Amino acid sequence: MEIRKAVVGDLKVVQELNQMLFEKEHGEYDSLLDLDWVFSEEGTKYYKDKISKKDNCVLVAVVDGKVVGYLCGGLMKAGAYCRLRSLVAAELENTFVLEEFRGKGIGQKFYDEFVEWCKGKNVKKIMVDASAGNDLAMKFYRKNNFKDYSLTLEADL
Repeated sequence: MEIRKAVVGDLKVVQELNQMLFEKEHGEYDSLLDLDWVFSEEGTKYYKDKISKKDNCVLVAVVDGKVVGYLCGGLMKAGAYCRLRSLVAAELENTFVLEEFRGKGIGQKFYDEFVEWCKGKNVKKIMVDASAGNDLAMKFYRKNNFKDYSLTLEADL
């Protein structure tokens, strides 16, 4: 298994994996997710920019020549982390590993590589959002020293 930086040639497979993530999240946690967004013009531009711009980090896991997962993150806009405006922060935006490759340490390797990328950018805080009901994600992030920072609640009207 190899973890490497994504290249523009990986765009379609990253989008396909993100579509699977959206479908999983839509089915299990958030029925309001727009399942058409990933391959829309906006979604395509988003991932193309994430792959090609220096303040972003997209990693892929490759097993036997096949991309089996990805991680996407990047630097947050200045001032986005309101507690300290000069703080360099990054966001781990999304990650997904094909089901048959889960439990093999790929997620941890993704995270470790992302941390190294962040250190190279002088990042002091990494933020991540996870669906409240996604217990596996919460367990993973807490195991990696993430602590609860805020909680967003919503009500249907």
